[in-house]
Amino acid sequence: MSHRLVVPKEAEQAKQLGNVLFAKEKFNAAIEAYTEARLLCPKWPVPLVNRALCNKKLCKWDALAADCQAALALDPELPKAEYMLGLSFLEKQQYKLSEQHLQKALDLARNKGATMLDEIWKELARAKYALWLNKNEAVQTERRALLEVTERAIRHAYDDLSKEEAPVASSASSAGLEATLAAMRQVFRDANKDNAMGEIPDWCTCRLTMEPFRDPVQTTEGFTYERSALFNHFKKLGHFDPVTRGKVNPDLCVSNIAVRVATQAYLDSHGWAWGECASYP
Repeated sequence: MSHRLVVPKEAEQAKQLGNVLFAKEKFNAAIEAYTEARLLCPKWPVPLVNRALCNKKLCKWDALAADCQAALALDPELPKAEYMLGLSFLEKQQYKLSEQHLQKALDLARNKGATMLDEIWKELARAKYALWLNKNEAVQTERRALLEVTERAIRHAYDDLSKEEAPVASSASSAGLEATLAAMRQVFRDANKDNAMGEIPDWCTCRLTMEPFRDPVQTTEGFTYERSALFNHFKKLGHFDPVTRGKVNPDLCVSNIAVRVATQAYLDSHGWAWGECASYP
């Protein structure tokens, strides 16, 4: 926000009451408290985001979207609001809008050092996989129709040719027909190879999590790991590289943007892989 907002004491108290009620899973009552805080301080986005969290718990996706949009109108750099807005579109099967908002949420979370990267990433993977499924189904339907039309045209052409040939030549023509059809079917099979499911390559997966990189960082030893997994390793086992065992200063670990961009490019060009990302625990 461009200036510091002064929040009235009464609004803060109403928000705190909402937090207590939310913790007790009294979501409708919490909504009332957050609504009161909103009325007492209309330019404060926090009650809107918190109310959206209640609506998320209640699966009220339209109300959630309205709260998030109102919050983003007050502060356009709220990763949690962008995330929940993207989630609401995902639940309503509006996958393109969901992808756009979840991607923005991910970018904001990275820039702000937010702790919800993994949660955002998995929902973004769901949206991207759903988009790929829809696109792939449309492509396969078009290709099947084209295959049928092409096969009929080839058979028709050979039928016309066989009527003009002697019986002996007609036998050779029949063999030629089958060879042509086989070659044509192989062309269509080759065209489908890019959509065939396979294994995600090792170069875009973290050796600690065995999952694709989301926020990769490189140590001074030259190896790249998923940020959350590496820093969890530092916390539990000590400040050393998991592979080389060499001493590492966590403050000197840097984002590996090249690996992050390359990993996302691979996933985007092999849409089936987003489905695997969405299925990781």
